[in-house]
Amino acid sequence: MRREKIIIGAGIVLAVLPFVLTEYWLGLFTQALIFGGFAMGLDLLVGYTRMPTLGHAAFFGLAGYGTALAITRFGINPWIAAGIGVLLSGGVAVAFAPLAVRVRGLTFLTITLAFGQVTWGLATRWTSFTGGENGIPSVPRPDFIWDLNDRTGFFYLTLIVVIFVSLLISIFASSAVGMSFMGVRGSDTRMSALGYNVQSRRATAFIVAALVAAVYGVLSTFFNKFVGTGSLSWQLSAQMLLAVVVGGFGSLWGPFVAGSGLHILKTLLIGSTQRWPMVLGLLYVISVVFLPGGLSSLVPTIKQRMIHRSKGKEHARYGTNSK
Repeated sequence: MRREKIIIGAGIVLAVLPFVLTEYWLGLFTQALIFGGFAMGLDLLVGYTRMPTLGHAAFFGLAGYGTALAITRFGINPWIAAGIGVLLSGGVAVAFAPLAVRVRGLTFLTITLAFGQVTWGLATRWTSFTGGENGIPSVPRPDFIWDLNDRTGFFYLTLIVVIFVSLLISIFASSAVGMSFMGVRGSDTRMSALGYNVQSRRATAFIVAALVAAVYGVLSTFFNKFVGTGSLSWQLSAQMLLAVVVGGFGSLWGPFVAGSGLHILKTLLIGSTQRWPMVLGLLYVISVVFLPGGLSSLVPTIKQRMIHRSKGKEHARYGTNSK
C-alpha cells in the first residue's frame, strides 16, 4: 500500500511539469515517462525472475507497428487500433514465452536476441507493408476529452497511463504470484519441490512484461506519430536492460527512474556524439563496479548512515551529560 501511495504522490508532483517546462522539455519528459514505464515492466522479468533479455523491444515495436498499420493501412479507429497493437504483441508473447522460458542464462539471452532480430529484419525487409527503414509516418493521435495533439494534453494522457499501469504492476508484484517470482529467482529446484510450476511462473512474468512494453510502444507511436525499426532494435532492448541494472533488480521504482534518466541522457548526448552505445557500456561498468545494488540500494544506505549518525550524536550528548 505504501508503494501505491508513493506512485500517486509522484504522479501529482509530475502533474505540475507543464507549468514550469518549455514545450521541448515537456516533450522530452513525456518520452522519458514512456521509457521509464517500459523499464519498470521489464523489471518483473529481469529483476523478479532473473531472466535478462536482449529482445524485449520487439514487443514494444510490434505494438507500435500493429497500431500504425491498423490505422494507416486499414483505416481503423486509433483507439481500436491501439487495442489491436497490444493484442498483437501480447499474442506473440503468449506464443513465444513457453518456448523461450525453457532455458535460462546465456541461452535465454541468445534466444530473445535472435527473436528480436527476426522481428527487426521482418520490419526492415517487408518494405511494401511496413515501410522498411523509412517506417510508417503520419500516424494520427486518437480523439479524447482534451486535445491530444497539444503537447500538454498528450503529456497528461501519458501521465495517467503511467500512473495506472505502475499501480497495476505494483499490485501484481505484491500478489502471491508476483512474490512467487522472487522464489523462482532464488531457487528453481526449491520452488519445484514446494509444488510450484516454475515454467508457468517464468512464462507469466514474460507475458506480463511484454504487455507492459506493448502499452508503452503504442504510446510512443502516438507521441512521435511515427513508428520505425528503431523501436524493435536490440539497442533499445540493451538500453532497457541497463535501466534495470542501474535502477536495481526487483525494486520497480529504480528501473523507472533509470529508464527515464537514460532516455534524457541519450537525447542530450546524441546531438554531440554518435557513440551512444559506448556510453551505455561505460554506464554498465560504473554501475556494476561502484553501485552493484543499483539506485534502489542508495535509499537504505542513506537511511542507515543517518541512523548511525543520529545514534552517534545521542551517544556523544549523553556521554557529555554523564560527565
